[in-house]
Amino acid sequence: MRRLLAWTAVVFFSACVVSSFQVAGQGEKKAVEKYPFVFRDMGDEAGLFPHVTGIRGHAAGWGDVDGDGWLDLYVGAFYENSMKPNLFFRNNKGKFQLDGQENLRVGGRPSAALFADLDNDGDLDLYVSSMPQAKKGLAGCKLFRNDGGGKFTDISKDNTACPEAFGGRSAAVLDFDGDGLLDLLVGEDPLPGYNGSKTKSSRLFRNLGNLQFEDVSQAVGLPAGVPGLGVAVADVNNDGWPDIFLASSGGGNVLFVNDGKGKFREVPGSRELFAFEGTGGDNMVCGVCFGDVNRDGLLDIVLGQHFSTPWVKPVANRLYLNRGVKDGNPVFENATAAAGLIPLPLKAPHVEIQDFDNDGWPDIYASMVKFADGKPYPLIFRHQGIKDGMPQFREDTLAVNDFPTNEDQAIKQSGKMFDKIVKEKKIIYMAPGPSGDYDNDGKLDLFLPNWWPESRSLLLRNETSGGHWLQVQVEGASRGRESPEKAINRMGIGARIKLYPAGKLGDAGALLGCQEIAAGYGYASGQAALAHFGLGKAEMVDIEVTLPHGKGKVEQKGVKANQRLTIRQ
Repeated sequence: MRRLLAWTAVVFFSACVVSSFQVAGQGEKKAVEKYPFVFRDMGDEAGLFPHVTGIRGHAAGWGDVDGDGWLDLYVGAFYENSMKPNLFFRNNKGKFQLDGQENLRVGGRPSAALFADLDNDGDLDLYVSSMPQAKKGLAGCKLFRNDGGGKFTDISKDNTACPEAFGGRSAAVLDFDGDGLLDLLVGEDPLPGYNGSKTKSSRLFRNLGNLQFEDVSQAVGLPAGVPGLGVAVADVNNDGWPDIFLASSGGGNVLFVNDGKGKFREVPGSRELFAFEGTGGDNMVCGVCFGDVNRDGLLDIVLGQHFSTPWVKPVANRLYLNRGVKDGNPVFENATAAAGLIPLPLKAPHVEIQDFDNDGWPDIYASMVKFADGKPYPLIFRHQGIKDGMPQFREDTLAVNDFPTNEDQAIKQSGKMFDKIVKEKKIIYMAPGPSGDYDNDGKLDLFLPNWWPESRSLLLRNETSGGHWLQVQVEGASRGRESPEKAINRMGIGARIKLYPAGKLGDAGALLGCQEIAAGYGYASGQAALAHFGLGKAEMVDIEVTLPHGKGKVEQKGVKANQRLTIRQ
């Protein structure tokens, strides 16, 4: 019998959702008052409109392409039936300007937009994963070299990272073999033949230097036939080497661990543990992310669902707690219900573990938004602390209005329901929804590009009152393969950051937070390569940075809060 990772299976009851709904009127006003976060739609004021009006948004990525300290934004949109192509915005101190580079205005079916320094030259290149359809002139995957200052050159032609017949979905970067160059992990759509693809095999593209790649997927242990609507990378067994999670349907949700030599093996029982009942067709798992929700120094997993009719039968996003290693395999516990992640009445595919109120505990966010009195209320499960060894989360979004009503729950056709949703403006979900501090105020904001052209995309500025904060980025000293025994990538991808109260460096019982530098997780989203920590009342902390692949540690004591800190190798 195959060794299972799970300790306990959890049964979900849709009644959990019913209890959270409140009727409109006075009850709705009280529910809004209870919502613990404050977000304001800044799309007009920040300059994204009218440019993002009428798009079919399906990818978004943050990254500082010109090194001015402000996050720029790439928006991917399905380009068909006279829709708009992809759009690139420069951030000028919190105000966005549409960039005029025509080569970036790709017409395709994008599902990832990822900024990453793939040639270790100190600026961010751009990778766009897309599903081609040649007969309609829709482009596949694209790779753009940053020539300095955010001026890009399209180098996609004949580049192995941009296959002609490949249904590209979410993408992430990693250094899987420890050579100091960032490789690309790109998921593939689970439906062969859809949008020009011939397979459903996620790919690992090894960086050869000079922005050239080779497909090493099967050579390193990623089998053919495993799709990836969502992909994420992190070290789940604390051996210093990046592991891989592929989330999808038609091939399952699968965890692969790195053997410390750049080879991967599937963890026994992972498909069974991470399986969702009823997947298939439009019932999919799209999102996946890693984060330490209970501050034990182990990275946990959240999965985001994309089910066809959850307003009829609600489906929960899931939380799996990392319980360490047993018999050489990482052990995860399905803690969804015990931690308070109730079933949801709409698709919520993009997921992140982030501290949105800077209280020191990471919250769980998904790309679903409710509205009351025209104001947005993104779905965030707020961390309540630890009780009896289990993290506790509370959700206050669903109660801000009465969706789904009895009338809604009687609708069993997705098309009819989404026509109603778009018209009523009570609730919406987006495919991507990456977080990023676009205005540099120490609070994580959200960008959610809308799939429905008649609906509004959202740039949600976080105005929640909260505690102190710290943002940490890591800069590697290497420039590639010149010294692989010492090399880490320039972006610090894979570095593990731990925060402690000042004077308690290394005290595991006092750990304030643990994150790994990553870019590309959730669904169809790209994030900046930095770790955001809420600190609560702490005004000073000690920091321990463990470099990937066992290449050393960096420690800093007495670091003041409320700053963006760069730690160099």
